[in-house]
Amino acid sequence: MHTEESKPDLADLFLQASRTIRGRWRDSLLPAGVTPHQSRVLSILGRAGDQGLRNSHLAERLHIAARSTTEVVDQLAAKQLVARTPDPEDRRATLIVLSDTGRDLLEELSQLRKVSMEGYFDKLGAEDREELIRLLEILNRENPRPPRAGTCKPANSSRQKE
Repeated sequence: MHTEESKPDLADLFLQASRTIRGRWRDSLLPAGVTPHQSRVLSILGRAGDQGLRNSHLAERLHIAARSTTEVVDQLAAKQLVARTPDPEDRRATLIVLSDTGRDLLEELSQLRKVSMEGYFDKLGAEDREELIRLLEILNRENPRPPRAGTCKPANSSRQKE
């Protein structure tokens, strides 16, 4: 039993759990030869479907600068997991789409993630899992993720004259 002074700090416990989960996920990706960031790009492109995404739209969804997205897309293209195709609506632009190999890997990554996370959460009983889901849903709903600095343009970038 913890006293008020010895009670673990909630934020510290949450950060520790988050680091552990990220580490497990990173380690489970090693056999697939992709990083967590590359995995996230593949996942976002998988949800975009056959039409793909422009680099700028991918960057927005990743909450990173477009130049950083270009680097990870280059890495994935070198592994033949994604392809760049002309945008039929704007021939100056390109779309990033999953290759067939990328789609296959994305399915494999989904299974790896499931197994990796199941091994983490299997220490909780069914009721505890449901309660954790309920609490995390509240936190996610009530605390939406703010955009990262430098990744989104302000709504009104021109100064008003006085």
